[in-house]
This record gives sequence, C-alpha cells and structure tokens, in this order.
Amino acid sequence: MVRTFFRDSGFLVLISFMAVFMHGPLYAGEEPDWVPILVAPERFPNAIPAVTQETRWEHPLQYQGKLDSPLVEVSPFVWEGRLHLLENWQKQWEHPEVEDGGLFQEDEVRIRDVKKDEIVSIPLVGHGLGDIFLWEGRAYVFASDWGTEKKWQVKEISVTSSEDLVHWTEPEVILKANDNESFFNVSVCHDGSRFVLLVESNDPEWPAFTFKYFESDDLKKWNPIPDAIYGREKYVGGPALYHLGGWFYTLYLEALGDRFYETRITRSKDLVHWQDAPTDRPFVTFNPENKVHPLRPEEIRERNASDAAFCEFDGKTLVYYTGGDQQYAGDLQLAHFDGTPLQLVESFFEEPDLDKPSPRQLRYQENQLGAFVHFGPATFLESDFISTPPADLFNPEELDAGQWVAAAKSFGAKHIVLTAKHHNGYCLWPTSTTDYSVESSPWKNGKGDVVREFVEAARSEGLEVGLYLSGGDNHFGVTSTPDPLGKRVIRGDRNKYFPIFLEQLRELLTNYGEVSVAWFDGAYDPFGWDVKDKNGKPLGPAFGDAIRAMVDDLQPEAVVFNGTRPDIRWSGSEQGWAPYPSWNVIELGQGVKDWVPPYVQGWIVPEANVHTRSTWFWTPDSDDTLKSVEEMVDLYHTSIGHGANLLVNMTPDTRGLIPEAEVERLAEFGEALKTRFANPIAETDSHHKWSEGNTLELNIPDGASFNSIVLEENIEQGERVRSYSLQHWKDGEWVEFASGESIGRKRINRFDPMHAEKIRLKVLETEALPKIRKFAVYQTTENE
Repeated sequence: MVRTFFRDSGFLVLISFMAVFMHGPLYAGEEPDWVPILVAPERFPNAIPAVTQETRWEHPLQYQGKLDSPLVEVSPFVWEGRLHLLENWQKQWEHPEVEDGGLFQEDEVRIRDVKKDEIVSIPLVGHGLGDIFLWEGRAYVFASDWGTEKKWQVKEISVTSSEDLVHWTEPEVILKANDNESFFNVSVCHDGSRFVLLVESNDPEWPAFTFKYFESDDLKKWNPIPDAIYGREKYVGGPALYHLGGWFYTLYLEALGDRFYETRITRSKDLVHWQDAPTDRPFVTFNPENKVHPLRPEEIRERNASDAAFCEFDGKTLVYYTGGDQQYAGDLQLAHFDGTPLQLVESFFEEPDLDKPSPRQLRYQENQLGAFVHFGPATFLESDFISTPPADLFNPEELDAGQWVAAAKSFGAKHIVLTAKHHNGYCLWPTSTTDYSVESSPWKNGKGDVVREFVEAARSEGLEVGLYLSGGDNHFGVTSTPDPLGKRVIRGDRNKYFPIFLEQLRELLTNYGEVSVAWFDGAYDPFGWDVKDKNGKPLGPAFGDAIRAMVDDLQPEAVVFNGTRPDIRWSGSEQGWAPYPSWNVIELGQGVKDWVPPYVQGWIVPEANVHTRSTWFWTPDSDDTLKSVEEMVDLYHTSIGHGANLLVNMTPDTRGLIPEAEVERLAEFGEALKTRFANPIAETDSHHKWSEGNTLELNIPDGASFNSIVLEENIEQGERVRSYSLQHWKDGEWVEFASGESIGRKRINRFDPMHAEKIRLKVLETEALPKIRKFAVYQTTENE
C-alpha cells in the first residue's frame, strides 16, 4: 500500500493511492486487498478536501447531520411551496426478524410532507428504486417493478402520475429490460426539447452496473439514445440525472474497493462524451468514524455515501443521501449548499482555465527543445529493449553523464530525460523492488547508480531533469499487447505488479531531488486507459489515475507525459514532426486522434520525439545512420515550427559515452539553429499595438531578402489565433504570400526568398484580441 498525507485546514487526510485516487477496482471484477483510510475535515465531515496542487478547492456542501432513518433512495422535491420527499420504503425495516428481501412485494414508494412529517400518499406498492419528476403541474413517479420473483430481478419500469400528490393513475409499464439484464434505479429530466430517462442496468455487455439513457416526447414511449451509455469501463450505481445550464449532470456511485463507496458527479453535453469531476472531488463521501443506523450491528462503521439527490428550497440546495454499509438498510443524511443547484454542480468542475497552460506546462513549453537518453541493457543487445538479458550484461565502464549533458546543451536542450527503466524492466538505480538492476551489474561492483549520476550532472549544468519509467515490464511479465490504440489487451498479472511499479515510481520521485518531467511510454503500457482484459472488457483508467496522483503529490511541479491524465501528449511521430495545425487545447471527446483519452480535455502540450540514428539505443557500426544536420533542422521546423516541443534522442554506447560522431552532429545541429535564427531582419518590439482589422506591420530594410517568418503567441494568455494571412505590399495593395491556422508557442513559415518594402500579419479568425509576442523576419541560409 502506498500512502501519503495531505494537510488541509489543520486536518490530516490519509489517502491510499491504490484506492481513493482510482476509479475503482471493479473494472474487471477484481477485489483488491487494500482499504481506503479517510479522515475528513470538520467543516464537512463527509467530504474529502481537494488535494490538487495548483489550487485549493473547497467542498461546497455543508453537512447537517443524520435523519434517523434507514431509507436509501429518496428524492426531494417542492410541491406548492412545500418540501416533500419521495421515499422508497422497504417493509422489512418494520420487521427486522424477517429475512432480507422477504417482504419485497409490500415495499412502498411513498410521498412525505417534510415539515408535517406525514405520509401524503403511496403511489406504488411492490415497487422500489423510484424517482419523481414534475412537469406542467403534474407529478410523475417512475419506479422499478419488483414483480413476483426475486427482488433484484427487475424487468420493468412503471410510471404513475398525479395532479395533487394524493390521487394517482394506474401504473403503466414504460420500459422493459432485455432478456439477459435487470433494471435498478431510474431518474428523469427534461433538456428543453425532450424528456430524458436514465436507468441503471446490469447488461452483461459492460461491467455491472451501467447507465443507459432514453428519450421521449410524452413520458410514456421511450427510445434508446444512440451510444448514450455511462459506465462502459467501470462500476457505477445509484444515479440521479439533472439538466442544468446546458449540461446533463449524473450523480453516480464509485466503488473504491473492499466495499467502500462514495458518490461522484459527471457531466455531458450529448450523453455520449462524459467529463468526470476530478477524483479528489467526491459529491459526498463516507466518514469511517460514523456509526451506522441501529438496524445494523453496533460494531459496523460507515463505508458508504450513495443515492444522492437534491432540490432547491428556501434559497438553498438540499442534498439527501444515505450512509451505512450497503447492507440491509441505509442511514439517511442531509447536507445543504448556499446557492442554486447549477452553482452547486458547476463548482465540482471548476478548474484553472482549460484554454490556458498551467504554470508547469508553460515552463515546459517555453523550453521547446529537450534531450532524450536511451541507455540500458538494450545498449549491449543491439537495441533489443524487449528481451531480458542477464543483469550482469550491463557494464558501462567509462560512463560519463557529464558528457551526455554537454551534448544536450550543445544543441540547445533545456531539459534532459533518461530511460530509468525501459520495457525489459532493468532498473538503472538500486531499487528495493527487484534485483534486476544495476546492483546486479559488475559496473562499480554493484554499487553504481546511473540515475544519480545523471541527475547530478544535469543539475550542475542547469538542465531540468526528466525520468522515463516504462509501465510495461517484461522482467515481471506485465505489458499490454503491441496492438493499435483501443485494441490492446493486458498481459500478465497487473494487480500483483502494480504495487511494485508504484514503489519504483516513489523511489525515483523521492530519492533524486526535483524532477521536472515524469515520462510514461504508451507502448506496452498495462495501465493505458484503453487496455482490455483477456475477455475484451475495458480495464479503465484507474491505475493510471493513481500513478498521476502520486506524481502530483511527490513532484507537484513536474509535468506528466502520456498516461491517463497527461500534461504533455505525443504528437504521433517518432520521426520528429508534428501535424499542422497543432492545437494545444483538446476538446472533450476529441482526444483519441491526438493520442489522449477521450475523457481528457484542456491544454495538453504536443511533443514530437526523434531518434537521431536508426535505433533508439546505440548499435555497433551505426554512425552512418545519423540524421544529417539538414534533416535535423527540417525536423525542427516541422515540430517546434508547428507549435510542438521536440525531444531529441542521444545514444550512449557500451562504454557509457555518446559516440564522437553523434556528439559532433548534435553540436552542428545546435550551431545551425543559432545561425538561422540569431539575427532577424525585422522584428516587432514588445510594445506593439494592433492596427485596425487585427493587423501588424513590419518595414523591411532596403534590398533585404527573406525566406522565413517566425510567429509566437503569448501562450500564457492562451492560444487565440485560429487563422492568419501573411501579406506583402505590392503595386499599391496587400498580397498574400503565406497563410496558416495555429500559431501557439511558435509557428515558422518557410517560403522561397523574396523582397518587399513592408509585410504584415493579418489575423483572420481569433478567439479574442491576439496576443502576439513575436513577429520576426529572417533570411536563413538553407534557401540562399
């Protein structure tokens, strides 16, 4: 178990990364052996405070207390100015001597006037898991029909309605389950043009349980909404559905492992693509110090916070939910929010501006150029990084990390990333997790530490440190298959391996000082969001989210490359290019084409990487495969010049030294960049003002030839330009000679050499007033 402490307002929160920060182990029907331990702050005893590093988030709910009721599912609503509850009452609670579920046909869906504390009516008997929906002066109660068989084998959803809460219509069946599924909770809302119904299902196509969404024009005939499913990859339950501010909000139950549960919130514009609130922002959660309802044994403590529902009443939003332990009876509780329901639900999604970089992303993106060091047993095995050779094969007798750093600085790298462990599982540091490491190497008699020498050399020369840690590990036999994204299947026992991986990560993040980049390879990754089990069911992002949570806690200033919640994303190329346009902001549901999970949105920096020779690791007699200076410069234009970062690989040989030919080539590359971009022919100053029509002009010195223009936005303010035109003054009018879409961190326009009296940048489409920090004209040597 990997634990950490967070302090908030003087209270400690002890969190098990392997439980709380995960989306639950029930993706694949697995029960873990860890237990979450939560001590929540006094201001809201049943809420975990946020532990995000960049902003402290305050839970919006104020806890009022228990209501001395075993009720589980209730729905608060206001009728004629009075607060009521729809209660799903189980008759067994009146007869504790009866076997659990023994009186299900007598269960009642009933209406209570809260102030009077009186039952107004009982709309349905032999039903449960119901919800109430108010529309045009009429109340509609939807509920699961228990039928005459086993209680939890619900096959039908019924509806009854009333105009006075007293007299109810005969129930009608409005939805029937498929032959191989059962229904559970139901919830209904209206989105301004149609009615939408959510039903909880155990359809075996997905992990139990799943939410399905239907639409209707009349509240009676319901049709499934195509692809409208929530919970395809994880356990969800106890739903409530609302439509507020143009979003569908769904409250759902999250399984944390060992039968601990809390309610979380997600939202969607289209019921297909979903945005979960951050995992450290549960809607309501349990307090493990609470005793439960007297219908449960005295020694039982609270481990559940489920079946939340809310309504606005008397200037507040009231939230009812149940505690208990998910067995036999609930423990009804109440909280409130001083504001509207829309304000409440929106507060769970408040984030730093999604269309701007975080401070750590901004720092990394400003670096632009970085170095990558691939080194390990594969260096001694002709770049075979899949095989697991004997540990003593690794013996770099002349290792000099200082030489690596000098080579990186020669071409302008600002950070440097080392493969601390690649896919073969060999650790370049002495780790407690395995003897497949430098401790079993003859190098320095097993007392060496490549990672330490690397980080010390980098810091001594002012380079930021990055560490690559492969999730896939052939030594432990745990990887994903090398299939395309979305088709990858797990290999090996990742549950057994996961604590080992986390400990390796913890060692790297705690024993070597500040780490600026945590680099996780997507290849062979057993923790990828898209990886499936052997039966084809998605395993989900749980483990990846736990990894991200650990990085955020132990190295809060580090950016994360790849993974389930990335700061930096792969451009799609290991040949050093990025597509154009290359946008920094990923829209919800659009990430897969940009190599990020579909549920991720916001500013995610693109980065290309490139191996300078034919292989990632050094191989003998391969100096002739080194890319030429011209090729490297071209890659600079098609990566950094497209707004992405570029990570250039370096390959120490079996001595532990980068071959001289490679050192020289890298230095030549750096010199070529200086030559091309050191002296602009013309450039805007830092105080320029925009002319009418979003234009910016530059005068060109007499007779000057130019063939490149560099544009940069002030990305601290976001990426505003959507399209632009470069124009020169010719024969009394402006004539376009180049154009583009994204600018972002940097856009380099290349063209044949030309002359002009003056040129201008004309922004054609923009989100707001453009913030251009650089508009510079160059004559590079490449086209002279």
